[in-house]
Amino acid sequence: MFRWVVICVAFTVACGDSQEGRLEKVKDEVCACKTAGCAEKAMKAVPQQDVVSNHRSQQVAREMLDCLAKLYEAERPDDPEN
Repeated sequence: MFRWVVICVAFTVACGDSQEGRLEKVKDEVCACKTAGCAEKAMKAVPQQDVVSNHRSQQVAREMLDCLAKLYEAERPDDPEN
């Protein structure tokens, strides 16, 4: 759970105009992954310093998190009680 909070905070403050292209590229890599491990590795390229939040960067970050969430969901074991 803590990791999700850190990721969300990082994306909330993600990239200014010069870094939006870089964030978009990371999102494309994350969304192209077939496993959550691959996506987590790709997300390490998200800018961590001197970033400015704006509507577009937040939208790209949300899309990236949606891709990651789908991978986590696909890898989650089935609940035998359902």
